[in-house]
Amino acid sequence: MENAEPSELKYSKYASATVQLARKHRGWVAVVCSSTQNRSMEVHKILNKRGFSVRSFGTGTHVKLPGPAPDRPNVYDFKTTYDLLRTDKELYTQNGILHMLDKNKRIKPRPERFQNCRDLFDLILTCEERVYDQVVEDLNSREQETCQPVHVINVDIQDNHEEATLGAFLICGLCQCIQHTEDMENEIDELLQEFEEKSGRAFLHSVGFY
Repeated sequence: MENAEPSELKYSKYASATVQLARKHRGWVAVVCSSTQNRSMEVHKILNKRGFSVRSFGTGTHVKLPGPAPDRPNVYDFKTTYDLLRTDKELYTQNGILHMLDKNKRIKPRPERFQNCRDLFDLILTCEERVYDQVVEDLNSREQETCQPVHVINVDIQDNHEEATLGAFLICGLCQCIQHTEDMENEIDELLQEFEEKSGRAFLHSVGFY
């Protein structure tokens, strides 16, 4: 760098500071579903208990919960806390949603939208192919600053309480295996193939850059 132009030195210092800032605020894993209510929250709870640094998100434009009819969901803003989401208590008690919201508020105050987060992750896990596509699209639309890689993996989980629990343990097992790899970049494809064979589920995988 001795012969570098002043502008190059300035850019180098900026890039170095950006990387250091990114590492300082870096989270290890993000889990993403549509509304941050059931699937991603169940995974968040399990990973948190296992000691992972984890955040949970949704990709929808709004938070949707079952309403009085299948075609009439209750729609809320992502800024709405889990306490305020408990408005339709009679309906939510009958269908088990109230219990789910009470569990969620013990994990964090409110849902979060992935597209509004600029923190960096090593691994992003999605619970539905449509959500996977939205995450990949959002990452590709961002301006690259650090060139830090992020692995995006999808495994489809049905949006009900039982499947959310089963999916959470499957994802937890995957994260634990990834955590113990010596070379994540070169071993992850083989690891995903093993999990596909064991679980009977198909995984999607791509790499993005921050």
